[in-house]
Amino acid sequence: MSTYRYDIEHKLGSLQFIKNIVYYPSVESTNTATEKLAHGGSEEWTVVVADSQNNGRGRQGRLWHSPPGVNIYTSFLLKPALSYEHFPAISLLTGMVIAIVVERFTGCDAELKWPNDVLVGGKKISGILLELGHDSRNKPSIVVGIGININSDIEDYPEELSVSATSMKVLTDTTFDRAGILAFLYRIFHEWYTIYCTRGGFNGIRDHYMQRFKMIGRHVHIDNGAERITGFVKDIDAYGGLVLKSTHDETIHIKSGDVHVIPERE
Repeated sequence: MSTYRYDIEHKLGSLQFIKNIVYYPSVESTNTATEKLAHGGSEEWTVVVADSQNNGRGRQGRLWHSPPGVNIYTSFLLKPALSYEHFPAISLLTGMVIAIVVERFTGCDAELKWPNDVLVGGKKISGILLELGHDSRNKPSIVVGIGININSDIEDYPEELSVSATSMKVLTDTTFDRAGILAFLYRIFHEWYTIYCTRGGFNGIRDHYMQRFKMIGRHVHIDNGAERITGFVKDIDAYGGLVLKSTHDETIHIKSGDVHVIPERE
């Protein structure tokens, strides 16, 4: 048994809310593996961890760079006792929790970019993929996928990512215990997820989320695959949607898409 696998099973196994831990030295995608477990009848809080991914998936069909031995790649199954409209904003909750974890271990301030990017010094340190579906009993379920750059060096990234990505090691010149960080991540997520589910979804965590959300008033355009929408960021609504004020003073609620900040003119 590898040291990482032993540490994962020992440290995550101490968290009583986790029902099942599945470890892979290498897997196509932790999200894909978790989806298969959901369809096979696995319980909520089934957790999948991999040392590497062959085809890690990010938002909008992007590939998530997943080298072995350095970073966190994990997915888990949720079955929230909430109305379906509150499911998508769990991606915002996940980003907030990752920001808390990064700040705790690095001492660096993390910033949240809608919908779920976590940035440190303007560079991306994690990826989140939320996939909504149904379990073997046709009950609504969510697979939450997380990748966090922990111990990777800049030279570990493809050239196109080296200018936009960072890691906890790059930020601190320190090598971290991945399993220890992962156990802390799941403990903090469980605490905030409980608040999320018992206090009406995103509104229950809004104040804490907005402390790290620096986009209010920024001029942006949104690409959602069908059109480009331009406006000024006004707020986040009760279901995690981005609220824009258009140039015609209209209020627009955005449910999904890639946000691009328009630079201010000098």
